[in-house]
Amino acid sequence: MSFIKSINNAFVKCFDFKTRATRSEFWYFYLFTTVVGFIGLQFDQLFELQILGIDLNNSPGTIMLGPMYIFLYFLFMLPSIALYIRRLHDTNRSGWWLLIVVVPFIGIITLIFFLCLKGSENQNDFGAPSY
Repeated sequence: MSFIKSINNAFVKCFDFKTRATRSEFWYFYLFTTVVGFIGLQFDQLFELQILGIDLNNSPGTIMLGPMYIFLYFLFMLPSIALYIRRLHDTNRSGWWLLIVVVPFIGIITLIFFLCLKGSENQNDFGAPSY
């Protein structure tokens, strides 16, 4: 799946929690949200816009979250969650596996492993493969 088509699919299917998503669709959208989020963060810091400041251990490197970054975060939240669930469906796992991230350290590693796996080539419990 192409980069533009995967971004379009993620927004069009943002309320679809039942079908499947390919690896390329997931990782292209992940790359897109990371780059756009970074640009939003830089935009906020360039114009010194700050809504929420996070100070890590009283260090001089305070992370400032401004209105652009917070807007983008909420804009991408639902499509991202739906895409995570559809990606898990492609590996024939329930979307409830997303909750494994609450297990410290091991949970996120397990989730990343599941997201990197190749999807089922044939129909599985969640439908036919999407291409």
